[in-house]
Amino acid sequence: MKRYHLTEDGYRRKLRTCKPAEGESPDMFIVRIVTFLDRWIELSKTDKSYEKLKDLIVREQFMDACPEDLATSLREKDLPTLERVAKEADFFLKARNRKLCDQLRKVFQGNAQRRIDCAAA
Repeated sequence: MKRYHLTEDGYRRKLRTCKPAEGESPDMFIVRIVTFLDRWIELSKTDKSYEKLKDLIVREQFMDACPEDLATSLREKDLPTLERVAKEADFFLKARNRKLCDQLRKVFQGNAQRRIDCAAA
């Protein structure tokens, strides 16, 4: 399954990066997006309640936005809640005497690439 990216992370990436295919109708594209979302949620073993889904999405967005080394550390620990992610991120940063925005992270927007500074939020 890992080889073909049929994992939790693989479906999360497919969801976040999917684009309409040639000849695909809006209905077909939406069905594909929903399928990627459903598989991501299923493979992450997340309850389908609003609070649990919100936690999953915010957790992933946090990890996508934070410095790469921190995100890798958090993903390796497979933390079950947003609260645990926040605590572990604090421990990581304090142990290294760093701030969350110390390292700039590449953000892709369409084909243009730009860097976001932590003060620009």
